[in-house]
Amino acid sequence: MKNYLNLLSALAMTLVLSACATNAEQSDVKTSASGIQTEKMAAVSAKGDAAAALTIRTVTATVKVIDLPSRMVTIEGPDGNSFVMQASEQVRNLAQVKVGDKVTVEYTDGIAAEIVAPGTSKEVTVTDAMASAAPGQRPAGVAGSAVTAMVVIEQVDIERNTVQFKNAEGVTQVIAVRKPEFRAMLKNLKPGDQVAITYFEAAAISVQPASD
Repeated sequence: MKNYLNLLSALAMTLVLSACATNAEQSDVKTSASGIQTEKMAAVSAKGDAAAALTIRTVTATVKVIDLPSRMVTIEGPDGNSFVMQASEQVRNLAQVKVGDKVTVEYTDGIAAEIVAPGTSKEVTVTDAMASAAPGQRPAGVAGSAVTAMVVIEQVDIERNTVQFKNAEGVTQVIAVRKPEFRAMLKNLKPGDQVAITYFEAAAISVQPASD
């Protein structure tokens, strides 16, 4: 189910940028010799107060062997390598999977940053999400998590592209900002600003009939 595979990447990009148009957006897609497609996406808000970057890795494999009692499934990747995995009880409708079916696995990870209103809670928050295909549908599902931490800006050096901030524990750190979309935020940062930084990752899987 393509909607499962696109859900997390779409949410990640719109989570920070949905409230305003973007003035810069990038997308780069590459496919390795092993058949893994890697897509890198990045965007910065028109106001320069939010940015996000994510990487999506996708691979499609073929089902070779299925053992329903043990729920063990052997799949073969595009490079001919085979490996065995066990489908958990959360993977519904396993009985529908047949030898020759195509299994698409997608892994997404990334980071987002947004200047937030002063006084926003500085507590670290963890959000988990999971979805499965409805009974009777082709097997599909997605699971992901996001961790959001608040930091307070202390110094910004636009020439060196570095920023000094204090985290929720009161520890001061200095980091070099390398991604262009986050460098665009530096000119809008000033000491005392509070920034929400979110790290997220998700894995999605869908099964399509061999005829697709």
